[in-house]
Amino acid sequence: MSPRGGDPPGWLRELQRDFTAVLRSPLDPDTGVFRERQDRYPARLVAQLKGGPGSAAPSERLALYHRQYWMRLFTALQTSFPRVSRAVSYWHFNHLAALHLAEHPPRHFDLDEAARGFSARLGRALQRLDGARRDRRPGRAAREDAWRRRIELSRAPLAMVRQALLMDEAERHAYESPFEGLWRPKPEELARLGEGRLRFAVSCTLTDEDWDLARFSRLTGGDLDDGAPGPLRRHPSTRHWVFARSAGGTTTTSVDPLFARLLERCRELPFGQALADVEQACSAAEAAQLRAHLQGWIALALASGWWTGLADAEPRAQQAAVDDPGRA
Repeated sequence: MSPRGGDPPGWLRELQRDFTAVLRSPLDPDTGVFRERQDRYPARLVAQLKGGPGSAAPSERLALYHRQYWMRLFTALQTSFPRVSRAVSYWHFNHLAALHLAEHPPRHFDLDEAARGFSARLGRALQRLDGARRDRRPGRAAREDAWRRRIELSRAPLAMVRQALLMDEAERHAYESPFEGLWRPKPEELARLGEGRLRFAVSCTLTDEDWDLARFSRLTGGDLDDGAPGPLRRHPSTRHWVFARSAGGTTTTSVDPLFARLLERCRELPFGQALADVEQACSAAEAAQLRAHLQGWIALALASGWWTGLADAEPRAQQAAVDDPGRA
């Protein structure tokens, strides 16, 4: 008799369950490399695997599939977080990836989806580890959480890991965001620019860079070093990058520290007030530089699609329509 309702037979459900359990089991790092443990494979699963003459033993074929699957998962997460993986080293990053995948087994055919949730989980671990260090109990805190312990074992500065995570997330966000087009301000908008608040593109994120992180991009394959990766260099001073979506794809643009300060203030204040705040904090030389380059910086932001309009333009238009429906 066939199973009722077209359900798969029991032996097939058991096979699927065992095979899934093997694939989801992390590779063992105890020998200094990530490798499968064939001795842990269910005997009933191995016994059901068939092969032709001259083929490898069933457990070897299963081990090959198991190992390649996890290598693809590790590569997918390294590609999604190229700067984090360089900051903590690939060895420690793969441990973090295994922790994440154990908590959130992949359920999507697109392996890029396996990275979902990794950023938030790593961010919480960094926050808690930072708090533990302020309490001067880093060893105790690290033992309480495998994520924090792995970060500590990497010996990477927390500030560097945090910057790497922010830059990876900024690039991922820009990649997944739509391009909203270029804003070409009308004369009346230019007249209101001093009092108006700029609306930023949803894809636009400003990040700081104290270590040599920006060049490790998911869009260029991650690690751009030749040979074995060395320590990340620290810059003499902080650099600033804008990640955004353009008509041609995702962009990463280095910006002057003064322009970065202005962009940051424009998120919170009308343009004129933001400009005045930045100029007030400038030295005489910086103020001269600000005045000399301001028009070019504005042109760059407009040409790059970082600003999409004035944030108060739509509410005013809607209010005008309420006051005078005939004008709507």
